Amino acid sequence: MSSYTLNSKNRELIIKTPYIYKVFKIDDIEVLSKGDINSTIIYYRFSQDYGRTTSDWIEFTTANIKSERINPIRFFQIEYLVMYAGSSNVSIMDINLIGDFQNVSLDSQKSNLYGVREDCNCLILGIVGDSSTYPGDLPPGGQSSMLMGAYDTTSVNLPQLTSEQIANLYNPYQQSQALSLFNKLANDSVQIFGHDVVYIITDPDNNGTDYTFHEYQLQNYVCDAEIKVSVDNNQFPENSGALNNFDLTLFDTFEINITKDIFKAAFGVQRRPGINDVVWFCNLNRIYTVEHAQAIRNFNNYSIYYKIMLKKFNQKANIIGANEDMQNVIDQLTKNTTIEELMGLENMQDKKSVSNTEQFRTAMQDTLRLEINANIEKENIENASLIVAKTHYDLSTVTPGSSAVTYRNMKFFFRQSDNIGFMCWFNINNLTMNDAYEFFNYYDSSYGFRIFMIGNTIFMNIMNTTYTLQFDTSNFNVLSESTWYCLVVNVNQRESKLTAYVYKRNVDYEEDAAMLSSSKLRLLYKISIPMTPTIIEVDNTVVSPQLLGSDMKITNIRLFIDVIPETDHNKLCNLQTVGSDYKYVIFADHANRDVVTIFEDDSKTDFNKIRRGTGLDR
Repeated sequence: MSSYTLNSKNRELIIKTPYIYKVFKIDDIEVLSKGDINSTIIYYRFSQDYGRTTSDWIEFTTANIKSERINPIRFFQIEYLVMYAGSSNVSIMDINLIGDFQNVSLDSQKSNLYGVREDCNCLILGIVGDSSTYPGDLPPGGQSSMLMGAYDTTSVNLPQLTSEQIANLYNPYQQSQALSLFNKLANDSVQIFGHDVVYIITDPDNNGTDYTFHEYQLQNYVCDAEIKVSVDNNQFPENSGALNNFDLTLFDTFEINITKDIFKAAFGVQRRPGINDVVWFCNLNRIYTVEHAQAIRNFNNYSIYYKIMLKKFNQKANIIGANEDMQNVIDQLTKNTTIEELMGLENMQDKKSVSNTEQFRTAMQDTLRLEINANIEKENIENASLIVAKTHYDLSTVTPGSSAVTYRNMKFFFRQSDNIGFMCWFNINNLTMNDAYEFFNYYDSSYGFRIFMIGNTIFMNIMNTTYTLQFDTSNFNVLSESTWYCLVVNVNQRESKLTAYVYKRNVDYEEDAAMLSSSKLRLLYKISIPMTPTIIEVDNTVVSPQLLGSDMKITNIRLFIDVIPETDHNKLCNLQTVGSDYKYVIFADHANRDVVTIFEDDSKTDFNKIRRGTGLDR
């Protein structure tokens, strides 16, 4: 397609890229168009798990796309949503990403340009893939392709060969016909003599990626297809084992071969056989798992097939179906074969008999709080069988507006495309319409941000702008005194949206919370307003994050470097502590009151500076 046209009758268009890439770096973006481009808005979303999950639609800007966390070892698929609000025609000819890419569809060719067309143009790089849709003069030097430049023929006086004449020249190294014949013979032999199998692809789960040790801890069964494979020498291992002094040894491995054409026809050019894939031989009713797979290059270094080593299948707890359908496929193949199914009750009892009893943790030095002026009180916030918090800060024990808790300087610069998530549990002692109830303060004049509430309105200062999120004004008592509420605030700069949520335990009387059968919280209010993305910076030599004095109690204060998904609210609000492996948390404070005395030098001990331990999750 030479271009994509939008007008008053066609105002919305989704453009998908024709190739699958690996993205190492994105430096810039470019949109080539004709017409009223100012009346269009372009959004993008991408997937790195073959479309199982996609990101939200985000406005296509340089700041947004450069700040995306793109895994360079995972395949990258992007699509664009173009929305038009004008009255005349506008043509989108190319939407380009400029950086460092690898084209998986074209045998891993490297390029600096990732466009939406095969013959894309690029003004920034001076690339002319299609001169008929190039919006301007040809670049100096006449580069005609993103892969190779055209020769300058202005100074050549000799006759030039046409492309057809060049193709007919003798080439002693041309072996495409032999390679094609080799490939056809391999595929035909498998189709005739091969075994029918159900091949199940296993793909890493992004939630279990360990970037330190470069391994995937969690994996998913994502798709399956029936294909034909050949078995080396057509010999299967015997179902016999050997018992020695150390263990019961079944057969080690055996080999099968899958041609690349058959595999890619079933699963696409972007997939490869990998470890932990599952192979079920239909006629033999045997199931195996892949231990090793590699592409074999033999004749003229040409890869025709994959050599795959199989071993006996064992269900692993860290590999599950990506969806209900895939899990059902695995369950049917492994029905009544696992320890959990055959001896589940006895296995659970054995684990309980040897499990470790709960131990007291050793209190640590306070690595987050600089100063604590407010009293720390004991009070269990119970929700069904869960204890949400055991202690809280009583902010009413300090002067209103003064420092109740001061934290060490933390993240002091947020880019225009960075998001912020905040949550806490709070309990108002005396509710008035004029007093300020302070949730978090990291603000000085027109720098930083601050979250507080006056009456029935939540205010958020972000740099020199104040946003108001007002509750339903038809009810004066929007909140009640002496009731624990959970506040979640999402600053979504990537979608230009500010949202606040207020939850409470699903009871009318606080004393009944421990008797609930479900820990699901009740959503009282959800308030969302537009906001203007901005750079948020704080002078960390002058301002420290603080909790300020006000007539309320507060605990479980948490700050994140991304918005908190609404689907995770119930889980995070019910957690007493946030695990240290939660990679988006900036800090979490649940008002721990353990005391630790730290004396490096007895002669310099200042008993007024004895620190409280944190138990904080950073």
